[in-house]
Amino acid sequence: MTTFTTVRGGVFLTLILALTACGNAQQDEANLLKSLPKAIFSRKAPPPVVTPEQLGQALASTSAAITLYVSEQTKGQFLLQDIERNGPYQSFGSASRRVIVMRDGMITSTRGLGGDLMSSEEDDLLALVKRAAPGTARYVQRFLTPEDVNVTYEYACSLDIGSSIPVVAGALNTSARMVTATCIGAHGEFTNTYAVNGGQILSSRQWLGDTLGYMQTQAIRL
Repeated sequence: MTTFTTVRGGVFLTLILALTACGNAQQDEANLLKSLPKAIFSRKAPPPVVTPEQLGQALASTSAAITLYVSEQTKGQFLLQDIERNGPYQSFGSASRRVIVMRDGMITSTRGLGGDLMSSEEDDLLALVKRAAPGTARYVQRFLTPEDVNVTYEYACSLDIGSSIPVVAGALNTSARMVTATCIGAHGEFTNTYAVNGGQILSSRQWLGDTLGYMQTQAIRL
């Protein structure tokens, strides 16, 4: 986590008074004062991080499935729990109205994150990923631009199968096979990684478009 140093208003005030009392005409106080608002407002709040205590509270407060998400774009972390199921699709949400829809651990759409993935055609890709099988699959993502224009990006994804890794998180203590999907299309290319056990993606790094970038996922309870 990045550490941010806080400069309090009293320090700024003391600095200004000292410069004024000095009476040095060569000192450009106007430029200093202009720089203060920029210095103040350019400091960003650190991204939210899920603590072990929050993780324990989440597990204790519900018997529903829980997933941890980490945005590589913002470095923020957040927990969402299963709020609805529609056939194979599982909606994870929170009181902040962020929703991520997953199918066997693969993200198929999002809402409330900004630059959302509106929908996808994941059948071919998911079928290979669930079996941890090499091959080539078609994959489609759809987005809504700030101008309310629907855009569709189609990719051809090549899958490679790696070794097994341990997956120990929350209520999970198991192993999973690593699957890497390199997807190439007219809009560009990206590489997704999945840790798969019994047809379920337990951990992953998935591309969610130019705005959201990569999202890491970790199942805490299935």
